[in-house]
Amino acid sequence: MADGAGGLRPLLPRLVVAVALCAARSSAESGAPTVEGLVRRAIEAAGRLDDYTCTSTKQEKVDGKMLPEETFVLKQRKQPDCLYLKWVVEPYKNRETIYCPARYGDKIRVHEGSGVAGWFGTLSVDPEGMLARRNNRHSIREAGIFHLLKVVGERFELARGDSEHAIGQRTSIEADVHGEPSYCLSFDEEATKTEICLHRTLCLPTRVKTFDGSGAVIETYTWADYHLSVGLTDRDFDVGNPAYGF
Repeated sequence: MADGAGGLRPLLPRLVVAVALCAARSSAESGAPTVEGLVRRAIEAAGRLDDYTCTSTKQEKVDGKMLPEETFVLKQRKQPDCLYLKWVVEPYKNRETIYCPARYGDKIRVHEGSGVAGWFGTLSVDPEGMLARRNNRHSIREAGIFHLLKVVGERFELARGDSEHAIGQRTSIEADVHGEPSYCLSFDEEATKTEICLHRTLCLPTRVKTFDGSGAVIETYTWADYHLSVGLTDRDFDVGNPAYGF
């Protein structure tokens, strides 16, 4: 059962130490903003959001095998924190998932869109259980951009003044991520390379990609077509919503 594209538990400690500590480098030569400026703007942008919708993808290597890319519509509300995901292409087309602890306790509500699994209707699943974590590197508790940027903010403050990890970092470069104009930060550390891209105007994540020491991709997550502070309500995270298929 897929959990969405907002995981990144092993990535974030490395990522934020790197981007925070290369802030001293200016990117004036390229015209791109400094890394410190980008990180701060991203944290501030997330802080202003009440909710958002977007189209997200994830692709992960699990047990040495790169799994198919998944594409889904994502809705997330900050308070209380709730997630809704609907897969829009195969192999999991029409799967829907809601994770809203304020409504359903610490359980994922999920149904499959087709196949034999769809015969079982709506299930209530432990987010850390075998079914939820199968073919997933991360928990649904880490999904969405609020978790990602919250940890970025926390690690950013902790990492300031620590120069031990300042080797191999680079300042921001301009890039196009699936049609989204972005600034991307990349760095090398402990036999891995990580890249995070932020939208040039929204300052929200557009892509995170991690590579192993051989240069092979371990995981990729993207976010596109943002709609911000759209006024999501309890109905958006309700299995009884007639627009849903639960």
